[in-house]
Amino acid sequence: MKAYCALGLAFLLVGIAQAQDLHVVRPGETLWNISRQHLATPLRWPELQRDNAVPVPQQLKPGQVLRLHGSAAGSAVAMAVVAELVGAAWLKRGNDAPRALIAGTKLQVNDVLVTDHDAFLGLKLADGSRLVMPSSSAVQVLVVNGRTTRFQLLNGRVEAHVEKQHGREFEIRSRSAKLGVRGTHFRVRDEDDVAAAEVIEGVVAVSINGREALVLGAARGALLEGTNALKSRPLLTPPQRGSDTVWGGVTAAPIPEAQRYRLQLARDERFLQIVYEASSTNGEFTLPTDLDAGFYHLRLTAFDAQQLEGLPGDSTAWVRGSPPRSGIQRLSDGRYEIRWPARPGQHFAFELASDPAFAPLLASEPDVSGGSVIVGPFESPGLYHWRSHELVPDSETAGAANEGSFDVPASAARKP
Repeated sequence: MKAYCALGLAFLLVGIAQAQDLHVVRPGETLWNISRQHLATPLRWPELQRDNAVPVPQQLKPGQVLRLHGSAAGSAVAMAVVAELVGAAWLKRGNDAPRALIAGTKLQVNDVLVTDHDAFLGLKLADGSRLVMPSSSAVQVLVVNGRTTRFQLLNGRVEAHVEKQHGREFEIRSRSAKLGVRGTHFRVRDEDDVAAAEVIEGVVAVSINGREALVLGAARGALLEGTNALKSRPLLTPPQRGSDTVWGGVTAAPIPEAQRYRLQLARDERFLQIVYEASSTNGEFTLPTDLDAGFYHLRLTAFDAQQLEGLPGDSTAWVRGSPPRSGIQRLSDGRYEIRWPARPGQHFAFELASDPAFAPLLASEPDVSGGSVIVGPFESPGLYHWRSHELVPDSETAGAANEGSFDVPASAARKP
């Protein structure tokens, strides 16, 4: 009885499919013979793959329903769509004026995508591959049809998470090279006068003028232009996270070969949903305070002398939300946290005294990273005065100055 019902259901599905210009896949069928049966020639099988977003043509599943004329019916599945967007990004399509991008936008051939400063854009392809465009980047869609995917990096960066291609073609072009892959995680950059490719996982073939010039394996990178171009180099190791000593502060443990560092925050562990990034020459960062409080995924990378970006070091970070720009907070152990306005990377000299003339000094810190120090506990009640000024290297001009005072009541003073 069960076999009879299953057979009847199969015939019912086939009947519905025929009535609605659909096809139910039978065991052993391929796109090649389905195209020959319904579209008069087997050579139209790529249309079936494109219109039905079939990732692997060789792995059709019995019972799978295919649209035979998806494009004509206006129901074709989008091959590329805007999946994530933080900040402002723009779409230039044909002769139309640029318009603001929104999540869910379906992309077409020759579309140009541009991200503003502090904007992050994520694209999802029909085969599950993902592309991330950080801020100040521009990419053009050249081909995206289910069989071939091709993007042109015009400016900035793009980071690709490519699924196994199984005979399909995936390519990202820069001004001087083409990077073809079969499934990998890699970056292509054209920013700050540096054109480069870095492979995190998998293998990337770099071609120049139509000829394969270099194969980059995992943890390898190469410049794509200049006198040192097309020389495979090992990427710097992932930076370890150092001790966080200031409000919202993050430090990267020093790597001797590193010239600078990059920090990124994302909502997901694959960093497809980036919400913030910053650069630092000394590996010291202050996390943004205008994000919703909560845990975020944090990524640190280091740049070598050739400006190749190294392997990512990932961890989690707690963003506490916006603290007061300046003020005093008494802590539960009797100490006090003093805060003043500061930008990421700023350094200050700090002094504390019980006399407004700051003589004698009770505490002196010659180099404070960020705008926060913790002082105390205090043995004597009374009014305490503090001041800080920014340290500006190689400058005769004084940096930003801050000062204030706070009262320690008798109840808060620690008995000697």
